[in-house]
Amino acid sequence: MFARLAVPLMLFAGGGILTAVGAQAQVSTSLELGGSRLAVSPQEMKALSALGGLVRGGQRAAQDKALAEARRVANSRDARYALALYELEIGNRRGDDAMRAEALDVLIASQTTRPEKLPGHLAARGQIAFRAGDFDTADRVWSRLLELTPSDPDALANLAQVRLARKDAPGAMDLLTRAIAAREALGQPVSAIWYRQRLSIAQQGNLVEPGVAAARALVGAYPTPENWRAALSIYRQLVAPDAAFEIDISRLMRHVGVLVQGAEYQRMAQLLTQAGEASEAKSVLDEGTSRGLLDPRTSPTREIIAEVDRAIVKRRNGSRAAPPDPKGTQVRSGIARLVAGQRTEAEVLFRAAAADPANGRYADLAFFWLASLAQGQPATVR
Repeated sequence: MFARLAVPLMLFAGGGILTAVGAQAQVSTSLELGGSRLAVSPQEMKALSALGGLVRGGQRAAQDKALAEARRVANSRDARYALALYELEIGNRRGDDAMRAEALDVLIASQTTRPEKLPGHLAARGQIAFRAGDFDTADRVWSRLLELTPSDPDALANLAQVRLARKDAPGAMDLLTRAIAAREALGQPVSAIWYRQRLSIAQQGNLVEPGVAAARALVGAYPTPENWRAALSIYRQLVAPDAAFEIDISRLMRHVGVLVQGAEYQRMAQLLTQAGEASEAKSVLDEGTSRGLLDPRTSPTREIIAEVDRAIVKRRNGSRAAPPDPKGTQVRSGIARLVAGQRTEAEVLFRAAAADPANGRYADLAFFWLASLAQGQPATVR
């Protein structure tokens, strides 16, 4: 994916304006094209004028013949510049990237190109190179574009795609993060695609801290079920949780309704049982069964149910649950208040956990809980 930058088409009237230049009227003529006055020889002028008259037409054979003649005689710097302008428009009309690329290379290198035209030429040349898999050229061209337009969100995002294609995940992450910030600074909406790709880059590069930020940003801006699942699944993968923290992530995933695989219900039930939370494990299994994701008659669900039932009996007979992780106390207390219908009290606990850096990963988890509550999610964790 790369951002679509506006690349204006060059529309020219046929030919040019032929005028004498001083005493050298027989040696050079003046061609006005693209806002520039160009000095060309009479032979170059004749060929370029013939080509200009065919640019807008659909006579491809005639165009090709005129192109061949203009390329044969265009030897001066100004003539080559004029020819490149015509080739660019013809290439645009034909969708001929090879012709466009050659023309853009001339225009980008030419000192005659007007400064306001250069960013558009660089943008178009980078797109052609990227589509062709020529990442070296795309990187070089779009890096130059970024030098000219350092706060352009699309320029930043396009270059991020090149860095990602070249397996530079940290570089791609930095550029795409800057692109999002630049668009926000302009008061423009940021595409959900950018948020999702930022998260994907973190996953590919195993970038933990940027990945956490990307997950938080995605569900904050676009809280769809698909985005919640992507954010929490990749977050879980990046932080490599221990059993206790994995349970708490699974609780949140269940709360927002994005446990969608039978294996996830099975694993959550097993982890809860091992942690001494067999009653909650039974609730999880019942939910998975009611959703048609689990079949209690088949393995391994049948065996997990039996394990949970045994644990419930032991608990009734006086066995104690394993002590919970003290780092998650505020978050778990918030969950308990939420289940009890005490939403305000739950939010207070989640906010306290989210604001305390000492809570580490649980500060992130508290943020996710707050985001889910802001979106009106009901309490379904037990």
